[in-house]
Amino acid sequence: MNIEVAKKRYKDVFRPDVINNTQGDFLATHVPMKNLFVTEQAEVTPQDRKHPLSEEEVFDIFFAPNEEDQFVLVKGASGAGKSHLIRWFYTMLEIRKDENEVVLPIRRADNTLKGTIKQLIELPEVKNMPNTDLYKKLASASTTIPEIELKNTIYYAFVNLIESDDGKAGEDKERMINRVDRQHLVALLQNALFKEKLMSEDGPIERIYCKFAENKTTEVNDKAAEFVLSDFEVDSDFFNELLNSGADEKARKIANKLIDNDVFVKKIVDYINLFVEKVIQRCAGLEPGDLGLVIQEIRQELFKQGKTLTILIEDITAASGVDDSLLDALLTNKKGYTDRKLCRINSIVGSTDGYYVDKFRVNTKARIEHFINVPDDMFSNDSNGLIEFFARYLNTVSLTELEIEKWLTDKANADSYPIHEVTLGDGWGEFKLGNSVINLFPFTPKAITFLYKKQDANLRHPRALMRDILEPYLKNAIDDIYEYPKKRSSLEGMDPTLQNAIYNRNDLDDNTKIRLTQFMYIWGDGTNNVYTKKGVRYIGGIADTVYTQLGLPIFDGKEVEVPAVDVQISSPVDTQIEDDKVKPPIIAKENEQVAIALKEVDKWIEDKSYKLNIGQTTANVRALNDARKNINSYLYAVIDWASEGVPIDAMVRVRDASNKFLVAFERQTMKSDAVVTLPASIESRKIIEAFVRWSEVGGKSWNFEGSTDYLFRVQKWTESIKPMIVQSVMRYDQKEIDYFSYATAAEYYRLIFNGLCKNYQNPQNFSVEMLLQKNDPEENANGHSKNWNDLQKKLNGSDGMDNRNCVLQYYNLPQGTAVNSTNYEYDYVAFNKAVRRVINTGLVYTDDELQLDDPVRKRRLVSEHLKFVLDRINNVVEEEKRILNEKIETIKQIIDIDDIDDEDDIKEIISDIKKFYNQAQLSHVSVAIHYDATLINSCNKSASSILSAIRTANQIAGTSNTQELLLKFSRDPLLALVDFIKLITMANADVEKANQEIVNRMNGHTQSDGDTDAEKYVNEKQNIQTCKEIIAEVKKSVN
Repeated sequence: MNIEVAKKRYKDVFRPDVINNTQGDFLATHVPMKNLFVTEQAEVTPQDRKHPLSEEEVFDIFFAPNEEDQFVLVKGASGAGKSHLIRWFYTMLEIRKDENEVVLPIRRADNTLKGTIKQLIELPEVKNMPNTDLYKKLASASTTIPEIELKNTIYYAFVNLIESDDGKAGEDKERMINRVDRQHLVALLQNALFKEKLMSEDGPIERIYCKFAENKTTEVNDKAAEFVLSDFEVDSDFFNELLNSGADEKARKIANKLIDNDVFVKKIVDYINLFVEKVIQRCAGLEPGDLGLVIQEIRQELFKQGKTLTILIEDITAASGVDDSLLDALLTNKKGYTDRKLCRINSIVGSTDGYYVDKFRVNTKARIEHFINVPDDMFSNDSNGLIEFFARYLNTVSLTELEIEKWLTDKANADSYPIHEVTLGDGWGEFKLGNSVINLFPFTPKAITFLYKKQDANLRHPRALMRDILEPYLKNAIDDIYEYPKKRSSLEGMDPTLQNAIYNRNDLDDNTKIRLTQFMYIWGDGTNNVYTKKGVRYIGGIADTVYTQLGLPIFDGKEVEVPAVDVQISSPVDTQIEDDKVKPPIIAKENEQVAIALKEVDKWIEDKSYKLNIGQTTANVRALNDARKNINSYLYAVIDWASEGVPIDAMVRVRDASNKFLVAFERQTMKSDAVVTLPASIESRKIIEAFVRWSEVGGKSWNFEGSTDYLFRVQKWTESIKPMIVQSVMRYDQKEIDYFSYATAAEYYRLIFNGLCKNYQNPQNFSVEMLLQKNDPEENANGHSKNWNDLQKKLNGSDGMDNRNCVLQYYNLPQGTAVNSTNYEYDYVAFNKAVRRVINTGLVYTDDELQLDDPVRKRRLVSEHLKFVLDRINNVVEEEKRILNEKIETIKQIIDIDDIDDEDDIKEIISDIKKFYNQAQLSHVSVAIHYDATLINSCNKSASSILSAIRTANQIAGTSNTQELLLKFSRDPLLALVDFIKLITMANADVEKANQEIVNRMNGHTQSDGDTDAEKYVNEKQNIQTCKEIIAEVKKSVN
């Protein structure tokens, strides 16, 4: 390579479309095409394949002097070389044509309708034509409307045409869709969400727009101007979006019908594609016959001049929208227009296979009688042609334009083909072309054939080879020779001996290891064989000077005899692409899963954009998924967590998180918050390989050949990452985990709500030992509010028990391999210190102090549980306080609480009430039936509790601290007051009733006649008087 020339020239030579190359560059890079098939039908039969023709033979067939009209379709896959062949036809015609032959090349240019029209009307033969209005209209087609407006015009043109259609799209055949589906389709197209889908960057409207609007890029636009199946494929997510957006019912119905219905989707796509030509014509302001009329007038003018016409159309898709009328104008028969005075026309038209099959009308296909079929694998049996293709391009980029022009003035004579001066590339491969030799830097013959075979079978055509191999590798060599080769290829199937030897070197960085491996396998022979030939030392089939040029280290290898064949020189003798003279070393069969896994890992390391599909179930990552799981299990098992200061409970909560892995892979597709990310490096490869072999070869043991080295590597790696893992289990986002504190606080709240802290005035007085005592909740009835009981139920539920278990296990030291134990061997010092810290908080935590953002769910749940409690205790306290105040107010209305000083005062009140009911019985007062000895005895026994409840109520009124209030309410003052309030309320009411009854009875006695009656009721009067006195005492007691 002439590096200075190549830097300036390679962008001009490597063009995505050869039609844009200069004539000199085109001819200098041109490799004669040898495998062309001329047929009278579109398909190439097995018999046809027996008779391939060269481009010269094809030229002689179709460009010999002929007075009859001729139409030839050059057909092949995209990128196969149709453009190149048509350009070569044009170049040869310019050199060899008769002086009366006019050649009109319609180049693909930007592959748009506008580009095609522009080329036609700017031809000298058109400029002097009389029909100037038509040509001006053609010249301005589709250019005056802004892009977004034109795209909307295209979109609604489809809507309008479908809306007014009868389901046949103007075709003379049965309806393609029924009236209901057509109406529903219109509704769907009018929906804003669906319009956005079709108007997307890669959508059908963009594809159609790009076919007749001006293309501002240099990329070849091979996409057909049509709708494809994916445009109308609807999934459940999109359907739900339609529902949620309030889409029209008709739009919803057809959208639902499109879900997982390939047959219906295809019917809709086929139907709407029938309108593409009409839409393009309308939006471009063209009539179907415009281009045909131009061609007809050109032919009439040439007929007057006594000339004939050859028209070369590189790609018929560039005339999308008017291609049918253009084909009609070209598919003519001179015998049918003898009176119209048109010149003879020879039309050579390029089309992809797919466009011919799908877009050519049936009657058009029937009229085509000549086909040139260009195969898309033109180098499959021609390694010489393949290497010549590379050699000519590499040579041309190193030749100045002046050198090319000088050769062109000599009519591009093959014998004087110029060869560039080599300023970089000494010792690289060469290609013999005639009597000359072309330096192949930055390739070797083996590299070319290797990279060719690594190409997808559908991408082995010239354009793809230039785009995917020639240009990127050359650019890499020009831009930074010391990073060459930067692009990576899979080494699957190669003997790993050399790779392992390189990867095990400690003096090289990863990038150098990968470069050296790639280079020795792809550019060389994949061995470390060393030999000397003609004074040049070769390592792995590559001259040692080449390693120096690339800045690669020289490998100490094994001395061998000089090979009989020089693999770095290619000549026309070679014909088979398999390159039989360079056979890879025979290798022992590798374990299938190991081979698959390492292939993925190598691709991951070498291709910085490649992602590992971790989490998927595909065969290529099965062993890697297993390796990731096994690495994690290994680390959890071998790290002595307790000695590292990590509570077993803390480790288990991380280990048992469903998506929590200690180790993940860089650029893996599955989201992960792993502690350690294995970088895409060779060192990581060694670790992954060790665990893949442990599983696949050793059967989940280290009992396999070479396992000692693998185990040592893993142990060494484990020690290096252990501090990071330990730290990550105990920390997140630079914060120490503190879920034990939250669990402890929640457990204290559980004890409070279960009434087990009645003797404490403040949480800061709690003891540590309380947590270790048996404290199961009691099922007794209580006087608490619903809010209290609901929260108590939550605290005693599964979350509360999990928290209690956390408190008991966190500082427990399980014996042996157990991770959970009921035989407690406590680190009591640490436990005491941690609990004391919680006690000192007074059980108060703000949201900011909780770790609600902890990524480990089982730790975060502890914070969330405590937050649930803290968010509700104020409401609980307020509800308890409200109910207690109501009870106290009830008591105050009956009893003067200020007169109650001790337990005897309570008992005296109860005793008076008991006397009252006893006297009521003696006096036959009706309220006596309310006498409830059980209630009275219960209150008498609870006198102390009643007094305590009343005093608690007084204390609560003067307390504002929520936690202190909880402790006071945990004594359940409401329960103690329930029976007492019931008793005094009943007694209070009965006293009033009894008093009234006595008054009535006394009045009745006073009004009785005679002494006899008075004597008769003397006993009753005495009882009544006694009752009155007792009532008075009770009134005094309760009031």
